[in-house]
Amino acid sequence: MPGCMSRLRALCPRRIRGVSASDKPDSDAFPVAEDGSGAPSPELLIDIFSSCSDAPSDELIPVVLGQVCRYWRDITYLSPRIWQRIYLYEHHPISISHDQALWWIYKSEPLFFDLRIEAQTVDMILPLMSPVLSRMSRLHRCTIAGTHQEEFDLTMYDFDRTRDCLVDALHVLVKGVSALGALGLIVPGDSDASDDRPFSNIFRAYSPSDGPPMLSLHVSVYALPLAAAMKPIPIPSLRITEFSLDVTTDVVRMLNFLRCTPLLETFHFAGWPQEGEPIFPGHLHLVRLPRLRVLLLRSTCCVRAILEHIDAPALEELYLEHTNVDFELRTEPYVAQQAPPEEGESDDEAHDFSQSPWSDHATGMGLRALLGRSRPPLEVLHMDYADMRTKDFRWCFDRLDRLREFRIVGSDMSDHVVGLLAPYRKRALAFGLASPKDADDPRGSWAVRLPSLSKLAVWHCQRVSGDVLVQVLQERVRFTDAAAAEGRGETLESVAIVGCSEFLFHHGQELTQTLGERMRAT
Repeated sequence: MPGCMSRLRALCPRRIRGVSASDKPDSDAFPVAEDGSGAPSPELLIDIFSSCSDAPSDELIPVVLGQVCRYWRDITYLSPRIWQRIYLYEHHPISISHDQALWWIYKSEPLFFDLRIEAQTVDMILPLMSPVLSRMSRLHRCTIAGTHQEEFDLTMYDFDRTRDCLVDALHVLVKGVSALGALGLIVPGDSDASDDRPFSNIFRAYSPSDGPPMLSLHVSVYALPLAAAMKPIPIPSLRITEFSLDVTTDVVRMLNFLRCTPLLETFHFAGWPQEGEPIFPGHLHLVRLPRLRVLLLRSTCCVRAILEHIDAPALEELYLEHTNVDFELRTEPYVAQQAPPEEGESDDEAHDFSQSPWSDHATGMGLRALLGRSRPPLEVLHMDYADMRTKDFRWCFDRLDRLREFRIVGSDMSDHVVGLLAPYRKRALAFGLASPKDADDPRGSWAVRLPSLSKLAVWHCQRVSGDVLVQVLQERVRFTDAAAAEGRGETLESVAIVGCSEFLFHHGQELTQTLGERMRAT
């Protein structure tokens, strides 16, 4: 750890108990030669030094003791017992606290260690804890003091100690102004926000029936920690939730925070459908998440900015929920200044009606960017009150060869989009329905988009007609059933059409004749 000790020594007090920490001790105070002759035994000094290090202190006692003389330095540096208590304080520079935690963990090996964090600002708890989260295999107890009081004994649970990080999930509740009470910036009684408190417990352990105990962290903050204040945390699951309308989504800050989670496998973000601060060119940078498999974005106007700046080559499941808005989005001026404009930026040639044209455009362009850059093996796509333009549906359907499950709820999509699911003639790609039964058609010149699709759900889509749904799905199922019987592809195993006003009872009967038990309509 180059430079670590020099930075820690700079933080040490110049004198401890009347003795200079940088000068050679006099013989009256310490009747010991520099080489340790005539000194107490190492065992006794280790007991004494360990006792000194046990009490909470911000004076970095092991480092200070090691500066007294060469003999003491050898004792402190060679004894893991002296380094088993890590005390981190908010008033120290965060980089020094990170160095301290890493040095104490290194020096205490192979013994267990305890962690104590003292912070009056709850936003500092996670940054102070971050260097420890990737080295938890020997952590026994974690104590948090200050505004939030908590003690968690990890030895009470049979965690898998072969893992460096024992945390399975991190939940961050961003409270904005509502968190100012916890930060000590609101006088009780002055605001309703003063009654708002952080999570009752940061550490939560639970035991699944089929495996070892799992651990999650729950923190509530005024704003997401700055990336500069964090060490990388190898958590597999992250959930960020904006508490109320007091919170304005800071996409730049959130993407920078994601850089601290390089091993993320699941990411959920839930915000509020309101515009945030304008995002100018040069402020957003690509975040690579090579292990991300599940991504959920809910109730946010920042879908495009997020999807355009995440590289997720392993993404398998994407959930977009409640992202439609009926007002113009003006928070992404970086888009207007792109030269040349990205492919697909022009108006939709289909000119289909939409109640949310601006968010449709943003969602479609964001999904284009994600799929075009990462080329993920996406298998599940759920769009719940999240829409795109017809041209975006077509662009995506042409590239989602592995998609097995597609669910769309509350969409304004037209019959043009439904028609994209029908078999089409490879040499004549066009909107509209095709008939693969032409006698003069050579075998193999027909294909379907989403060739791996096995589950389709269409809920509360009021602009699609029942006649087109019936025709498209009948043609697709006849085509894919025949191909599946010959071992040349997949076919639909489940179809649900629910709450679509133009899909009537007789439409359901017609489809049931083709699909049988695979059909569900209400």
